[in-house]
Amino acid sequence: MTSIQTKTTPIYSLNWLRGIAAVLVCLYHFRVYVWHNEIPNMLHRFINYGHLGVIIFFVISGFIIPYSLYNKGYKITNFTQFLVKRTLRIEPPYIIIIALIIMIKYYVYTYITGITFILNIKEILLNITYMAPFVNVEWINVIFWTLAIEFQFYILTGLIYPLLMRSKLIKYSLFVAILALGFVIPDKYQTVFQCYIYFVVGFQTFLFFTKNIAFTEFLLSIVASIVFMYVFKSVEVIPFVVFTVVGIFTLNYKNRIADFFGTISYSLYLTHGLIGGNISLIIKPEAPKFIVYLFILFNAITFAYIYYYVIERLFLNLSKKIKYSGNI
Repeated sequence: MTSIQTKTTPIYSLNWLRGIAAVLVCLYHFRVYVWHNEIPNMLHRFINYGHLGVIIFFVISGFIIPYSLYNKGYKITNFTQFLVKRTLRIEPPYIIIIALIIMIKYYVYTYITGITFILNIKEILLNITYMAPFVNVEWINVIFWTLAIEFQFYILTGLIYPLLMRSKLIKYSLFVAILALGFVIPDKYQTVFQCYIYFVVGFQTFLFFTKNIAFTEFLLSIVASIVFMYVFKSVEVIPFVVFTVVGIFTLNYKNRIADFFGTISYSLYLTHGLIGGNISLIIKPEAPKFIVYLFILFNAITFAYIYYYVIERLFLNLSKKIKYSGNI
């Protein structure tokens, strides 16, 4: 299997899936802001697994990152450009939201609660560099742990992608070795190795999508991955993985609503905790809970839309200007 450089055709299903994943995560987190531990049973059943929307994001990354490298004719000599592109794409919006969180926390501490605000530069730097869990430092926002997993995946994929495309023996040997590391490295460090099975599913889907593996190999690898999840992860993640794989093929048509939510999905993921948490603090306790729930969701989506067009899109466009050396 060799990489080829072609003009990529939009994969509309990814917008569907990104949007669904982001909204699921929002619904899951907002339920706590509104109902705390008294969530209505019907709603509880519907959104109790919303946090597993992150699994959809992992499978998507496992698919789209190698798909992009494949179409751009990526070589290991392009690693630096690749990492700079990804860093410029995701890091500035992430840093800016951290700055907003700190500023709001400073205001609340200083002018509302009267508590002395202490700016911990070390904590901030460890969050920005995704190193927080390695030195037992808390995330400024707990949802940011998934961004660390994603960034580790970018580094790992940039390094081993050419090997993964070389032969089946090398590919599956690397898969096994990386998954094995997930059993050796403690979970508290929150590394890509513990989550790599979801990226494997995405990678195999990419290979089948681009006709680099036959259906039989694709199906067997997906079944093997599901068995792995059943034994070593949890049954709950399996429907989300299957839905994502099936969705990549069956939802591949343009839809304005899907495009909207897919476009703002990263901004929504970054900002929803900040918006939801702060709005829930100023809403009167006697307000109808479900109305408050929808109000928070609406405002989170609105803010994410603004954040995308003011902040994220700027760095997205800048990252697109970086070209791989040696490629047209």
